Amino acid sequence: MKMFSAALVAIVGVVCIVFGVLFIMQAGDAKEMVAGELAPMEISAVNAAYGQVSGALKANPESVPLTLQKLQLGLAKSNIATIKFLQNTGILVIVIGAGFVFSAAGLYKRD
Repeated sequence: MKMFSAALVAIVGVVCIVFGVLFIMQAGDAKEMVAGELAPMEISAVNAAYGQVSGALKANPESVPLTLQKLQLGLAKSNIATIKFLQNTGILVIVIGAGFVFSAAGLYKRD
């Protein structure tokens, strides 16, 4: 029974590590795609541009182009935040998977 439980925990750990790596890889691909869609602007400049457009929109609330630009920048900000969340989740899942693998080794060596 000890061997079965250790193998089961090890399998879950390896699966977690694989999914964590997949999360990080998907986040990298998504980051490249967002950077390509924001081509003239860099990802680090999105927050500043959003603030400028918001300030300009407060001065002229009837401007449709400014409203659309604010909408696009807001969507870009949410995509960037989702990418960061996905990267952090991938790292966390890898750490959890490594913990499962180490605990499986401990279960196997336990008398």
